[in-house]
Amino acid sequence: MRWAALLLAALALSGCGTTQEESAKLEKTAKHFALAHKGLTIARASTQVHVLEATVVHDSEGAAAAVTVRNASSHTLRSVPTAITVRSAGGQTLYQNNAPGLEAALTQISSLPAHGTVTWVDDQVPTAGGPASVSAIAGEVPPASGPEPRVEVQGAHLAEASTGEVSGTVRNSSSVAQQRLVVYVPARRGGKIVAAGRAILGEVAAGAPVPFHAFLVSSPAGAQLEASAPASTFG
Repeated sequence: MRWAALLLAALALSGCGTTQEESAKLEKTAKHFALAHKGLTIARASTQVHVLEATVVHDSEGAAAAVTVRNASSHTLRSVPTAITVRSAGGQTLYQNNAPGLEAALTQISSLPAHGTVTWVDDQVPTAGGPASVSAIAGEVPPASGPEPRVEVQGAHLAEASTGEVSGTVRNSSSVAQQRLVVYVPARRGGKIVAAGRAILGEVAAGAPVPFHAFLVSSPAGAQLEASAPASTFG
């Protein structure tokens, strides 16, 4: 909370207003700032978000964890904390996404629509030790207020088989510009995730289409792509 207090003080000195709405925005920013420096912890597993599948894929270039979750509630959920533990074939813990300073996209799912399913991808898993399995836990969060912005991924296709490059377009059909929007691209063969990657778009303006390029870990040859981009900004 020391970091949060420092940030609030700095923003106040910079000339920010003191209305209730602005204060709420400052508080939210401070909480994200504090979480980044503290590292991810989940005190209570979600009763609404169910982990359906957790897979780790790797090749000579890197490793990635892909976690498929479903929102069993009738409400959109935002900023769902997602903790993963990657283990070797012998059960040794190789990686957890709880280190201080990790970007938000590596510790949470930005949004989950009511009764919706999303496959979240962490493509920063170390390869040392031979990652063989991954487990995941989603944390409890309150329901989000207001409608979820409509963001669609269109035309996702394998652009370059040798590098695992996937190209496509993200279309923001809402009136809210999406900031740091993450596009997740798992690839399934025979119902199993065999490759995964992601792309981050700095901004997708309201009503605008934006192209994206994602490089998948492991070979997606002959697999079906399932690209999605959960809304990141609700206005």
